[in-house]
Amino acid sequence: MSQSLVKSKIFIDINAYFTVASRNQLGSIKIEILVAWIFALLVAIGWIIGLWAVFYFLVFLGISGIPYVGPFFPVTGIIYTVVFLILMSIPSILVMNRTNRMRKAANKGEIARLKELNSWGWAIVALIFSGIIPGVMLLIAHGPIEELGTEGEMSSDNLVRVLKLKSLMDSGVITKEEFEAQKNKLIHGSSSSDSVEAK
Repeated sequence: MSQSLVKSKIFIDINAYFTVASRNQLGSIKIEILVAWIFALLVAIGWIIGLWAVFYFLVFLGISGIPYVGPFFPVTGIIYTVVFLILMSIPSILVMNRTNRMRKAANKGEIARLKELNSWGWAIVALIFSGIIPGVMLLIAHGPIEELGTEGEMSSDNLVRVLKLKSLMDSGVITKEEFEAQKNKLIHGSSSSDSVEAK
């Protein structure tokens, strides 16, 4: 077998390995983002319902002519409540929207777009404004999203080592299992002290 055929076979093997690994990792990321999106959606709906309830209460007080208990407390209390609900609902809606865009990018397999939307800052904003579950899910997904696609990038030195291992396997010096174990170590970037090349 020529050297170029061996190289292309190894590239195909490595690409197939990383396609399966990335697909598995992307599957867990999809679940984490979906859970974050569902709970962010529920929190945003809760804030909006709370805001509508306050407006309804204001309209009800105005129509019914119920006298206020004091000159300032109900009015300032209602104003603070409206401002609080608006200030809490806007970031919550933004987090829900961003999480939805992340969910769509993950479902389409758009890793570059997913990495672009991935952010520690938005995960912390989600933690503050959308609750613990969306924030924690985005924090958990942050690391794996950043790792997507980077493991498969082999250095030329490791490629040469894999080619040498392949030639050793073809000549019968090492078994296929030893070749696969050493190839996986090189692909994952771990340095092996018991390298087969020393044989």
